[in-house]
Amino acid sequence: MKQRILILLFILSFFRVGNVMAQTNLEVDKIFETYGKQKGAILIELSTDILAGHTQMKLYKSLTIVSNDPLIAATTTAIKNDIEGGMKLIETLKNGNTETGYYCLKRKEGASMYEYILYKEKSKKMTLIYIQGHFSPQQLEKELNKLKDLFIYVNNKRIKLQ
Repeated sequence: MKQRILILLFILSFFRVGNVMAQTNLEVDKIFETYGKQKGAILIELSTDILAGHTQMKLYKSLTIVSNDPLIAATTTAIKNDIEGGMKLIETLKNGNTETGYYCLKRKEGASMYEYILYKEKSKKMTLIYIQGHFSPQQLEKELNKLKDLFIYVNNKRIKLQ
């Protein structure tokens, strides 16, 4: 687990991307900004310079954090507002609450870029992911699998991101 955290910190320190490609006017962006800086949170942001050649994703942003009721409420409300007019690709509920959700946001007129929000809350751990890319919802799983195959080098050793 410590090695995984060190790898993630390494990625963040070298590949931190500014707001140039970040989503605009989305409420989930506030979740990333507010909770991504808290102690124990793992915030990862990858853009085309890392993703190019591996996937059709243009931006990948994820937040993993220990969940609590206010965080879950804020996140699910933000997702609900952001996906208005979009599609629910996958959604599983447990005790009336969303446990897992994959959503495709409404596309702007003439836009070729798709935007996705992925959410999972299980075992007091929440993961929120935002993705931009030139691929349809039918290709989302394929693109996520490509992301798993992305490798980085640390101390001349190849490490697979999972």
